[in-house]
Amino acid sequence: MNITNAIAVFVGGGLGSLARWLVGGLIDRISAGTSGYSGLISISGVLTANLCATLLLALLIYSQGTKLESDSVWMALIGVGFCGGFSTFSTFSIDTFRLFEQGNTFAGFLNIALSVLSCLAVAWAVYSVYAKS
Repeated sequence: MNITNAIAVFVGGGLGSLARWLVGGLIDRISAGTSGYSGLISISGVLTANLCATLLLALLIYSQGTKLESDSVWMALIGVGFCGGFSTFSTFSIDTFRLFEQGNTFAGFLNIALSVLSCLAVAWAVYSVYAKS
C-alpha cells in the first residue's frame, strides 16, 4: 500500500460510483414503460452496471496477463476503485471464476451460495426490522 495507490482507489471509486448512478438511471429511464414486469425495471440498471463492471475488471485482469501487477496504480484506479465503486459484483464474479479456473469447483459453488444467500439474508433482516416500523 502506498499513497499513490490510495489516491487512485479514492478517485476511481468516486468515478465508478458516479458512473453507476448515471448508467443505472439511464437504463431505468430507457426500460421504463417497455416492460410489463415492474421488477425488471428496478433491476435492469443494476444488472447492467454489474455486467459492465465485471466485463471491465475481467478485461483489465485477463487482457494484461502477467504484465499488470496487482499492486499497480492502474489496478488500484480501475480494478479496485472504479470497478469497486461501479459494482462489487464484478470482484465477486472474477473471484468465483478464478476458483473454477483453478479447479476448486466446490469452493466456487460455495462462494456463490454463501454470497447470494448471505446477502439476501442481510437484506431480508434489515427489511424485516424496518418493515415493522
